[in-house]
Formats: sequence, C-alpha cells, structure tokens
Amino acid sequence: MDRSKKSIDPSASLTVTLTVLLAIVWCVVYLLQPFFVEHIKLKTADAIVATVPAPPISNQVVVVDIDEHSLASWGQWPWPRSRLARLLGEINRMEAKSIALDFIMAEPDRRSASVQPEEPPRHRDRQPGNLPHPPPPDTPSASDTVLAATLANGPFVLGFSFIFGDQAQGATNCTLPPLEIIDIRRPSDAVGYPTFHEAQSAVCNMAQLARSAPYAGFLNGHPDSDGVLRRLPLIIYYQGAAYPNLALAALLATLPHQPVRIDRHQGVQCCLLIGPHTIPVDDNGNLTIRFTEKGSIPRHIPASQVLAGQVDPSVIRDKVVLVGLSAAGLAPSYQTPAGGRITGVDVHAQAIETILSGQTIHRPATMVGAEILLALLVAVLFGLCIARLEFFPTIIVGGSGILALGVGAHLLFISRQTLILPFLPAVVIITGGPLLMLFKYWTRQRKAVRQLTEAMILIKNNEKNLNSIIKTIPDIVFRLNASGHITFVSPAVAKYKKPPETLMGRHILDLVAEDDRAKATYRINERRTGSRATTDMEVRLLLSPNGNEGGCQGRYFSVSAEGIYSHGQPSENAFVGTQGIAKDIDERKRLEQRLERSKKMEAIGSLAAGVAHDLNNILSGIVSYPELLLLDLPEESPMRGKIELIQRSGQRAADIVQDLLMIARRGVRDHLIVNVNQIVNSYVKTPECGRLLENHPETRITTDLADDLMNTRGSVVHILKMIMNLVGNAAEAMPAGGAICLSTRNRYLDVEVNRYERINEGEYVILRIADEGVGISTEDLHRIFEPFYSKKRMGRSGSGLGMTVVWNTVKDHNGFVDIQSREGEGTRFDIYLPATRDKIGNTPQRTVLQDYTGSETVLVVDDIAEQREIAVRMLGKLGYRVTSAPSGEAAIDRIRSEAVDLVVLDMVMPPGMDGLEAYEKILTVRPGQRAIIASGYAPSERVKAMQDLGAGSYVRKPYTLEKIGMAVRQELDKK
Repeated sequence: MDRSKKSIDPSASLTVTLTVLLAIVWCVVYLLQPFFVEHIKLKTADAIVATVPAPPISNQVVVVDIDEHSLASWGQWPWPRSRLARLLGEINRMEAKSIALDFIMAEPDRRSASVQPEEPPRHRDRQPGNLPHPPPPDTPSASDTVLAATLANGPFVLGFSFIFGDQAQGATNCTLPPLEIIDIRRPSDAVGYPTFHEAQSAVCNMAQLARSAPYAGFLNGHPDSDGVLRRLPLIIYYQGAAYPNLALAALLATLPHQPVRIDRHQGVQCCLLIGPHTIPVDDNGNLTIRFTEKGSIPRHIPASQVLAGQVDPSVIRDKVVLVGLSAAGLAPSYQTPAGGRITGVDVHAQAIETILSGQTIHRPATMVGAEILLALLVAVLFGLCIARLEFFPTIIVGGSGILALGVGAHLLFISRQTLILPFLPAVVIITGGPLLMLFKYWTRQRKAVRQLTEAMILIKNNEKNLNSIIKTIPDIVFRLNASGHITFVSPAVAKYKKPPETLMGRHILDLVAEDDRAKATYRINERRTGSRATTDMEVRLLLSPNGNEGGCQGRYFSVSAEGIYSHGQPSENAFVGTQGIAKDIDERKRLEQRLERSKKMEAIGSLAAGVAHDLNNILSGIVSYPELLLLDLPEESPMRGKIELIQRSGQRAADIVQDLLMIARRGVRDHLIVNVNQIVNSYVKTPECGRLLENHPETRITTDLADDLMNTRGSVVHILKMIMNLVGNAAEAMPAGGAICLSTRNRYLDVEVNRYERINEGEYVILRIADEGVGISTEDLHRIFEPFYSKKRMGRSGSGLGMTVVWNTVKDHNGFVDIQSREGEGTRFDIYLPATRDKIGNTPQRTVLQDYTGSETVLVVDDIAEQREIAVRMLGKLGYRVTSAPSGEAAIDRIRSEAVDLVVLDMVMPPGMDGLEAYEKILTVRPGQRAIIASGYAPSERVKAMQDLGAGSYVRKPYTLEKIGMAVRQELDKK
C-alpha cells in the first residue's frame, strides 16, 4: 500500500477503538449498577454537594423539640393527650402557618382519665399513686377528646407510617386524607411519570384524632444502600390513592385548596408543582435533600419553653412548625451525608427548608445518558492522546482531564444545582491509561516489523496499486499503440455502457464524431511530449450514458495526451504509443451554451427595453389623444369611427411594446391569486380565439380541465397572452387542421426532474397545450424561445416575439417549461406553475367615468412635454386642477411654494434625478405627500422602493383615461 495514502494511523485507530470499547464496558457496568458502583456514585455525589457552601436558611421552619430537658420538666413520654393539646394549642395561638406532628398516636391515651389544668409535673409523674386509672383499651379518653378538638381548630398535620413488603400485616383501616393530584397517570398508562412506591399497610393515628386533623403525612424515610439518608419520598400510593410525606403535607397546609401538579417535559426532570414551589423529584418520587451542618439547620425550640410561655410569638408566627422527639431512644434517627445522625423531625425540617429556599438538587433521568455520552467522548479524546503522546504527557493530560471533570461538575452544581457525576468518565481515564499505554508500546514494536514487510510488498505490487488508483479516477484514462489502436482503457468508460474489454483493439478515431475526426487525427495519437503535448482539446466522442453509440451525436470531452517512448527521449524509432485522459465536459458545454444564450437574451432585452421606452412616449399621442377626442365628439359624428380605428391601431402597437417589455423582463409584476381553469375558459370565449378558428376552419379547440385544480400566483393578462401565443402557434403548425387540446392538472414532484429544463421539486399546476401539427425538429427545439427566431415568414405570423413572451412569462411566474415534440407527430407544451392553497379574492366591480372624477390639485411631473400635456388634459377632463413640472428639481421647487394633493411622478427623467430620487426629496419638504408612479418602463426594484416610501399604484404609459383616473382617485381616497 502506498504510505502517502494512509490518512489515519491504524494503531491510533485501534487505540481509540479499544478506549471506546473499555468505556462501553464501564457504561454497561454503570447501568447495571453493582453495589460498589452505586456506593462510589453516592460518595461522589456527596463530595460534589459538600464542595458547595450551604445556602442560608429561610427562617420559615421551626422545630418544637420534645427533648431531654422537656421530658425532665414535664414528665416522661408519652405525655398525656391533654398536655399535647396544651402544647399544640399554644403553638396554634402563636399563629403558625402549619403544625406537623412527627410521631404517631395509634392508641388511646392511657395516662389520664380526666382533664385537669396542668402544672409542670416534676414530682407527680414520678409517684405511681398519683396516676389516674387507665381507660379500657381502644376507648378514647377525655384527653383524647380535648386533643381532637385542638386538632380540629388549626392547620395541624398528623404523622403516620407506611409498611412495605414482608412486614405488612394486611389491610389497615386508617382515616387518611388522600392527596389531590393533577396530571398524574399510572406507570402502566404513560412513560415519563414517576413510579411512586406502593405501600401494603399503614400504622395510623387513632380514628378520633385522624378524623379531627385536616392534614396527614407519612413519616417514612428512604436510606440508600449504604445506610445514609439522602432522599425522602414525597408521595406514596396506598390502596389506590396517593398520600403526601409529612414535609409535603406541612407545605400543603400553608396553601389550602392547592392541588399537587406533576409536570415533566422531554429531557427535563420531573417536578411537583405546589403553588409557587417547584420540587424536582426522581423517577420514584423522591426529593434529594441538601443536608446541612448544625449551624445551618432550622431553629429548634424546646417544648418545655412553649408550655412555660417563654417563647416570643413572633418566633413562630407565619412559620411552618414541626413538633417532634429528639430525646434518646424515643425517635428514629438517620445517618446523613453531612455527618452524624439526625432525628426524623430534623429530616422533615430540612426537607421543607430545601423546598422553601429553592436550593433543590436537580438530577434528571437523562443525566445518566449525558454521563455515558461524556464518558464516550472522553474515551475518544483520551484514546487520541494515548495514541499521539508519550507516557508523561499522557499522564498529565489524564490528570488534567479528571480535574476538569471535577471542576465542571462543581461549577454546574453551583450555577444550576444540577448534579452530574464525573465518576464514569474519570474511571475511563484511570483504568484506560495504563492498559492502553502498554498496548501502544506493544503495537509500536509490531508496527515496525509490519512496515518493513509492507515496504517489500509495496515495491512488488506497484503496478497493481497504480491500476487501483486509475479505477478511482472518474475520467477515462487510455493508452494507444503506435498505430492508434486502444491497448488500455480505464473502467470509467463503463458508465457509458462500454465494458473496457469491448474497446480493446479498436482504433481511437472510431469513437470520434465524424465532424471532429480531422482535428483529432494527429492530436489524439500524439507523438509530442512536455509543453508541446496535446492539452484540453475539445472533441466529441461517440459515447452515451445509454450505450447508443450509433444514435448519439457525441458528447464533448476534454482530451489531453502525450507520446510514450521506449528510451525516455522522443525519437522517431522510439515511439511506442500514446497515453492520455478524456474528461467528460458535456454538461459544462451545455451550461456554456445556455450562458451564451442568456447573454444574447440579456442584450436583446436591453435593446427591447430602450425601444419600448421610446415607443411608449411616441404612442402616447396615438393611444391617449383619440380617447380625449372621442369624449368631445357626438355619437353620430362621421369622424368617430376613424378616430376609434386610430385608437385600436395604437393599442395594438402598445401591446407589441408590452411584449418588448416582457422580453426585457422589466415590467412591474402584479401577481394575484388566479385559477388557470378560469383563464383557459375565458380565452376560449375571447374574440381572438374566435378569429383564430375563423382563419383556421379545420382546427378545433378542446379542453380537459381538472375539477380540483389548485390556484397559482400570477398575472391573468400575461397568462392569457401566453395561452394565445401557444394556441396560435399550434394552429399554424396544423395546415391541414386538427385538434388543439388545453388541459390542466395538479402534480407534486418529490424529486428534481430533468426534462426540457431542470424542474425543481414542489407542488405545481400544469397547463398542457398539445397539437397534432408538424412538430419541431431537434436542432430547432432549443432555439424556439429566442427573440425573432422563427421558421415562419415574417409579417404573416406575428412579430416573432410570441415564444419569447411565453418563456419570460413562465420565468416571471417562477415556473418551468417541458416540451415533447417530434417532427410529424405534433407538439406538447407543459407549463409548470407553482401551486398555492390561497383562495381567490373578490372580483372588482366595473367602474364608470363618475367613479374617478374629482376636484383636487394634481401636479404632473414628466420630462417629455407631450406626456405632460396628455396627462394634464386627461386629468383636467376629469375635473382636477392640474399643474405640471418638467423635472424632479422643478417639482420640488413647486411643492415648496405651493401644496398639492397628489403628484403624478414619472420614474425615468434623464439627465436629472429620477422619480425615486425626486420623491425622497419631496418627502423631506412635504412629509406624507401622496404620489402615484408613471412610466413607459421602469426597473421593478425602483418602483417597489418608491412604494415602500409611501407612493401609490403604478400606471404604465401610454395613458388611458380610466387607468390614470382610477389610480389618482384611489390614492386620493386613501385614509
């Protein structure tokens, strides 16, 4: 193999591949999550959270702590329910937002049989003789009734506990208020919603107390596999209903009648929405808590101080209060990532604090996928480093990468509280480095041996490799013997349906088009070399993509060739043949021909535009003055018919001028929503169509129009003119008569097609005009749209501009043309017009002379005196007060001294400023000045720019009374 062709070191590729495979193995282990991986993940998460300072507490959570001192002052636990009622009543009187009890009262009070005012029972509780007789089992005592009454009169939340799995004792009849949840579905119904834990049983408060408290929340914690509590379940299912955690229930008590909504968007962590609070949870509905050190935990108040009245009410007012046990042996405790063990009430207090402060930890389910993708990316980059660098730089890069991963995870957690674990990418670096460095040095030794062997193979197989390279060259490489016969041709010739073996032994001139053989005789079978060799000779070869050698006229190729000599130096006796390359340039030649045709059309267009401008000025008198004269002549005047004849002649000349403007493609396009079916039907009813059939009595016109034809954007006048030209040509192509069929249909092209021209993909309305005439020859087919190109006798069949008008009309409508024709078999034109699903607007009503008369002041600006006079007289006939100016500069001076209601502004006024420049100056003198645009021809972009400034409609010369009158009236009537 040629070493210069190797772009990637195989050992480097293998190193990267092995790094990625190792990363994939770790990813699988990461997803399976054995104990040691889960343990490291949890410790990594704890380390990231610990690097971020704890946020300040919100001071909205208070813990009333039944601690050792409280028990020493008021007696051992459990306290009588009357004492609890007093404690809770005191807290309620201090106007706490909600009061949650972090313990369960499952049995009736057995400590007291009656309710009496309490004092600190330091001695009485220690004297068994002072204890009242306990009530019978399961019988509510009076103190239970007092406690129930207290619970019913405040925002109290009772605690209860769920039982799972083997510990469940069957169904328990509990009085539990279920949670109102919106937008939650069971896991079997939808993907992406939390899979809440399902409890089998519950340990509840006694029924009298449970019915009295308005809220209840479970006390269950959820330590991880290492025994550390990091997450707290917020919702658990039990007997088909959802129930909140004590912390969640305490928050709900502060927001009465607020349901819990579950919201999850794709790629975003699931959240519980409660009023203004957004709580991110994992897929099991667990909240990850940011446990803090002792200095940042919510405030604790001993219960003894509350009972003794030693607490300022402002400490508890508008706070969430948790009442719980911290005395040793009375309450469960949990190990937390912050160090040490904390009681259940502190767990719930910090959970509420986490929610209220908004410092929740985000870890969407998609984060695992992100960590896997990051590990794979790190594997690729680190594999490249191992492949490219030596040992010590690799160690430095690996260490820097691990440090960058840790810092990035730290910064992400600081900025967005989003937890991403760098464990997996770091493990890929740590485990992949040593193993792959050993592999690298082992492969390097093997590579040295292999390279020596490959060098010997490369030398022996040089010719074979050269042939392989030739096969990849898209151009045809050939070699001839001294007599010009083919001895070698590359496989690239096969795309012309010529297997290389079929060309062996043929003379090269057999493949050259007959007209090009003379110049190819001495230049393809080349004896010269160096700068004298043949270079880029254009010649047509009889090769065709369809393999039709005899029927094709040849494709253009660029041929370069030079002689081959046996001794290296050119000499007559040493010449052994020719070698060269033939590059297919047929498409380029066709593009060059199109470019040449385009330039020719552009030159003719410029000429047509200039002629049209001059003719429009000349024709104004022939078209406009007869209309003025006709207004003054009585109906019975013998001059009326002669003047009307002059008017019609001038109008026909103006139509030819419009054809010239269409060729120049400088008309102002006014495309509306139109239906081609309506235009075809209107053409069939026109006098022009009737005269055509009278002149060709053996010709008939039929239509086949689609009922569901879509609309298109276009000009009715131009499309109608296009149909008239095509139908007229079709009639003249059938001297013996025949049928001309006008049909329409919808078509959608999902790919670009190459027909007469390349037609882009899209949705089209197709207008087809097919005849049974003499057809069009192949050599004429690509020239029919050139101006004045015609096989018909000039003067008998029009101006020679009809097909050019057709082409420009199609292009102005962003359409395409396809032609199918053979001599003697008729011609079919398919016009592709872009379809639209917009609807056709209302048809304007017919106007009468009184619709566009007026009495306002109008200033006519035109550089040609005859045009000014015509416009002045026409507008004067309509009742307007008309003045005129010969240039834009004069118009500006006039407007400075005298205000006018409207300016009729000519666009082209050489050598001074044109209409756009004049209007810009006028607006500086008279802001908001109304104006309309008039011209024999004008570039569309200049007209549009003027209309963007506020000018009204565009009136094309030569003027008619209706056109100029309606334009003036419409602009003056604008509000």
